[in-house]
Parts: sequence; C-alpha cells; structure tokens
Amino acid sequence: MLSFVIQEGESDQTIISFLKKRFKTTPLSLVYKLFRAKKVKINGENVRYYHHRLKSGEKVEIYDDYLEKSNLTIYPLSKSKIYFEIVYEDKNILIVLKDHGITMPSLDNSVRYYLFRKDPVRYQKQVQEFFILTAVHRLDKVTKGLVIYPKSSVAKRLLYKAIGDKTKITKRYLALCKISPKKHLPSYVSGYLKKDIYGQKMTFSLKNTNSEAQYCALEIRRVNQEKKFAELFQVPASIFQTSQLLEVTLHTGRKHQIRSILTFFDAPIIGDKKYGSKVEVKDKIYLFAYKIIFNDLPSPLSYLSGKEFEIKSWKYEHNSNV
Repeated sequence: MLSFVIQEGESDQTIISFLKKRFKTTPLSLVYKLFRAKKVKINGENVRYYHHRLKSGEKVEIYDDYLEKSNLTIYPLSKSKIYFEIVYEDKNILIVLKDHGITMPSLDNSVRYYLFRKDPVRYQKQVQEFFILTAVHRLDKVTKGLVIYPKSSVAKRLLYKAIGDKTKITKRYLALCKISPKKHLPSYVSGYLKKDIYGQKMTFSLKNTNSEAQYCALEIRRVNQEKKFAELFQVPASIFQTSQLLEVTLHTGRKHQIRSILTFFDAPIIGDKKYGSKVEVKDKIYLFAYKIIFNDLPSPLSYLSGKEFEIKSWKYEHNSNV
C-alpha cells in the first residue's frame, strides 16, 4: 500500500492528474483500472470518480503491489551553458531575460540547473514532491524577452490561472516593423487565427471562416524612435532608422498572433522571413517581450500586484522596490 498526504501546493488538481504524475512508468490503462478495482481511497473511502478534486490535507491510499514496485520518474537534470539574465527573484517567482535563438526547453533546463546549484537540498525536495519547474508562458526561439518562472507548487498553480487573464498579468512587446504606407494600422485588432499546415505558420483574418480558428486580440501603439530602443534591439542604425517601432499589448495569448496580425496589415517584423520580412537575421526577429505588469494577484502573490518589470536597456530595470 502507498500513502500520500496532499500538500497545499498539490490541491485543486484531479485525483487522476495526481496519479499520472506519480506513476509515469505505469501504463495509463492500469492507473484507470485502480478506480474500477476500488484500489484508490481518499481519507479511508473508496473513490470511483476520476475527476475528484483534491484538497490540502487529504490522505490518498493506493492498494496495488505493482505500483509499489514501480519506479517514480524524476526529471533529468543536466548542466547547461545557456545564458540568461535574472531580472527579479524572490522565494515565489523568478523573472529572467531570454535572448534570441534560445528554445524554451533549453531555457527551462538552464533555470533548473541555476536553482539546483543555488539550493540543492530545496531543489531535490521539490523534485521528490513532483514539482517540476517550467515557465508559465512561452516565447518563440527567435523572440527575446521576459519569462516568468514559479518557484513553488502554490505559485505555479496561481500563476497558471492568472496568465490567461490579461487584467491580472499584462504582457507588452516591442516590435520593429517595415510598415507599408498603403495600409492603415489600427490601434486595436481582434479576429481569428488558424494554422497553415503547409507554411507551418498561423494566418489571421478579421472574420471567423474556420471552425478551428481561435479568437485573438491585441492593442498596437506607435513608439517614437529613440536611441535607447536601438540599443535594446542591438539593431544596425540603417535598419532602425528606416523602420517603425510598435508597442503591442496582448489581450489573448495565441501562438504567433503578433507576427501574423502585423503581417496581415503589411507591417512584418524585421527579420521575420516566415511572415513576410525581406530582411533575414540569423536566429532572431526584432520582437521583444519587454514589459510584464502584475495586477490583483491572490495571496500569497498579492505583494506583486501593481508591480511592473520593464527592460529599458540590455541591463534590466524595474520601477518598484519589491
């Protein structure tokens, strides 16, 4: 018999999700069979409902010899040479600056290795409790910018809920674009994205013409061309002076939505050959996730509410003493 006591950071997930994480080497069919065979108990009572939501302090018991003998999977950790800059860190979250040309799995591994080196005991304890550190949102390999990492199960659960609500976590981007004078660029755009499986990209339209299309929306604001932004992008002066800098505020978090929408309005991001740019730059496009704003977060992250983190140069800055 195996026994688990649900910790605060593990609550509010379903019992089947809990078991999948703990018995990754066990065939899924056998995990489901546990319920039919009445081998799963919570606080001493049989559970047949897969989607029972766990509460902190509940005792989960599994009566099965095979599971007792199976090995629990621990996420492999390897040394990483991927560079990232720490923008902010406390006991709950870590905000880092990802450079162009770095994939999110590579960055995840590098951040894990950093936390392991910083506090091996805490890291190993979290792994044993099945907390795997991953970013709560993603950036394309060719995009540079700020990425949020939760450092505990509680923070992970709260941030995953908040990241989809743009009133709680607002993300703003800077995009350097080649704008066609023939087409108007609106300040607010909403429409639909669908996948172009042949071009391996997303296509935008103002009307929903496909049952698989996803709604998306964002705001666009023209930004004055200042020298500090040229330094931020590390872009040649000849390109910067003949382009237009835009600030984009997301209302939804769809794949490639900025890149696809700007191309629709004949304003492709410089370097984004996939979406129509005539300028090719190795492993980068001039799109930068430069600002994160936290609002109305629940406890224990409420202290972050009202805080803004903004990259104003290659060296980060933020406007609050957190």
